[in-house]
Amino acid sequence: MMKQISLGSVYISAKTKQYVMQVLQTKRLSYGPFSQRFEKKFSQLHDCQYGLICSSGTAALHTILAALKIRHQWKEGDEILVPAITFVATVNVVLQIGLVPILVDVEPHSFTINSELLVDKITKKTRAIIPVHPFGKPAAMKEITEIALQHKLVIIEDCCEALAASVHGKKVGSWGVAGAFSTYSAHLLATGVGGVITTNDGQLNDLMRSLINHGRSTNYISIDDDDVVSSSQLSTLVQSRFRFNHVGFSYRLSEFEAAVGVSQLEALNQILKKRQKNTQFLLAALSDLHNCLQLPQQEKDQASTLLAFPVVLTKQALANRSWQLNNFMLHLESNGIETRQLLPILGQPAYRELKFEQDTLPVAMHCNSAGCYFGIHQALSLADLKYVSNIIHNFFT
Repeated sequence: MMKQISLGSVYISAKTKQYVMQVLQTKRLSYGPFSQRFEKKFSQLHDCQYGLICSSGTAALHTILAALKIRHQWKEGDEILVPAITFVATVNVVLQIGLVPILVDVEPHSFTINSELLVDKITKKTRAIIPVHPFGKPAAMKEITEIALQHKLVIIEDCCEALAASVHGKKVGSWGVAGAFSTYSAHLLATGVGGVITTNDGQLNDLMRSLINHGRSTNYISIDDDDVVSSSQLSTLVQSRFRFNHVGFSYRLSEFEAAVGVSQLEALNQILKKRQKNTQFLLAALSDLHNCLQLPQQEKDQASTLLAFPVVLTKQALANRSWQLNNFMLHLESNGIETRQLLPILGQPAYRELKFEQDTLPVAMHCNSAGCYFGIHQALSLADLKYVSNIIHNFFT
């Protein structure tokens, strides 16, 4: 029987089952103790004062941008700098609130936004930079922060693939005004659906919490909020239950996902160690193919937490007509190894009318035609990893 190597795997432990059963026993499915616990643990992990759970990483990004648009009174047509290699959600949320995504080419080895190209993309309409940390590899945040300060731009971190990663000893999600994380099924911490926002800005935290809850007054977000108020405060609180200060969204998360998230945070070191071990095995096993494949690299002053294993076919490999990306991916797929193309933005039918200037994005163009990724998750065994290595070697022989 052919092996099946999936992109991701959900870590379900005895603690996960115990916590979910506790939720069922209490019949408390809305925002409650596990939600608060998850927010606190997650924000502490990323050296931030506040954490807000929501329904997805996309919802997290959308909420941050919407809140900043309100705070800074951004106008329709204002511009946001975005890397040309990222998941479509990063571009979509910019478009959905009436702003314009300006693509910046990426570093060839980390696929993160190239900080040296940022200044040339800044105009009078530029309002923010969204550095993405793809596959758990942090962007050059020190350099990006310096540019943002010089040009008075806001930094919004897309950390959806970078749980617990850091650069220069500082955790992702704490560099910018806010960070967006995803806990989707294929991610390092997987609750099925879900997202988390991190921030150190208390006022922004209150605004985002309101937007996640339909724009409701933050005086009343949880059904527990009226349990400990005085009789004199009760009237105000009752009136707040249906007071909506903003046009918000329904981006809430349930206690079920929060309970799963808490159990996985408690086992996070174990999960990350196994992923790191799998990564090191594949780096060593595939090192002899350096003429054919560009493998992930550990950047200086970074602690990355790889979500998946990205590879890029070299120009030397692409010179062989049989060694094209489509053939490589089909070879892996036909042998049970699930793959994805390397986060292409260029060439997407949905963005046809945006007319992105592809000539200024050579690295992203190359990645589109030569890059893909596959899983290295904690559920893979040594036999699985050897199988992946053998299948890849077979392609080039």
